[in-house]
Amino acid sequence: MNLLHISGKKDWGGGENQLLLTLKGLKNYNNINQFFLCPTNSAIYFKVKENLKQLKVYNSKKEMNLDPRFMYSIFSIVTKEKIDTIHVHDPDAHTLVIIAIDLFKLKVNVVLHKKTVFPLRKKRLTLYKYNHKSIKHIVCVSRASGDVMKEGITIIPISVIHDAIEIEDFTPNFSRDNDLFTILNVANHTEFKNLFTLLEIAHQCIYVHKLPFRFIQVGHGSISLTQELIRKRDELKLQDFFEFKGFVDNVYTSYKSSNAFLFTSAKEGLGVSLLEAIKFKLPIVSSNVGGIPELIEHNKNGLLCDFNDVEGYIENLKKIFKSNELAKNFTQVAYEKVKNEFSLQVMCDKLIDIYNQNER
Repeated sequence: MNLLHISGKKDWGGGENQLLLTLKGLKNYNNINQFFLCPTNSAIYFKVKENLKQLKVYNSKKEMNLDPRFMYSIFSIVTKEKIDTIHVHDPDAHTLVIIAIDLFKLKVNVVLHKKTVFPLRKKRLTLYKYNHKSIKHIVCVSRASGDVMKEGITIIPISVIHDAIEIEDFTPNFSRDNDLFTILNVANHTEFKNLFTLLEIAHQCIYVHKLPFRFIQVGHGSISLTQELIRKRDELKLQDFFEFKGFVDNVYTSYKSSNAFLFTSAKEGLGVSLLEAIKFKLPIVSSNVGGIPELIEHNKNGLLCDFNDVEGYIENLKKIFKSNELAKNFTQVAYEKVKNEFSLQVMCDKLIDIYNQNER
């Protein structure tokens, strides 16, 4: 099978991290010839070129959402490489692929990956592109994401395949640096990551509960939102306790040097950063939205609360802070769950089954 993966994203995020991992995992399957198309100078382009030197990588200019040059590249690659199946990895690529198929009358199967829990807009063009005849299967990262998709999809099969992580042996460090307890958050700066709530939690922890905490936030996104977040941090007098690191090329160093992971998202398909936190055996305090409860089970392998419950987050952080035994138990149970259910092998085997079902 000749399989073309397409990304339309220029920035780096959890979805792009999962795409890179998928490309790595699928290269071990003999019946799959993989190709990859992404925007010129995108973050994923350089990551793939660096990590997968044998993969045939195409790039195309994409200076607008519906760039005709990118559509022509889809047509050209499908024709040249005799592509059987296109795996679409994000909404930007989805629209471009559907237009290219209609415009150039391409005979190709499409597998669509849905990674969010945003409901489909009931607009005619939106419903058309999600129910397009070329789409043979929709892959959702969680049951929560799948439930949302079922509201707007008529006859296309929908499967849940959780995101994955490469598990490796790691011994966590439960000691504290200068008696400070470091709490990490990894999330790009978007409205739905709920980072103003994160700042309020930090303020309450430091100035009301007098806890010896420091907060590290890794991520980037909207410049205006980042500036608002920094202004809010300074208004709350958190400069000495809360650091915005921005984009970090090697985020794993932040996981390794932290004591707990805090996730405040208001909407989430699953949460790749949660998987990364589990990989490095960080105890997790998180919101309970979207697909998160499919990964984190309250009081079993982490602690959950409503996404806007500031006091709930603080009480859960206190539990982790006060008990190394509880933290160690949560991290070990979470680690075993991910190793057995969220491995790269499990994810890729399920994807291969879907590709084979829809082979022309």
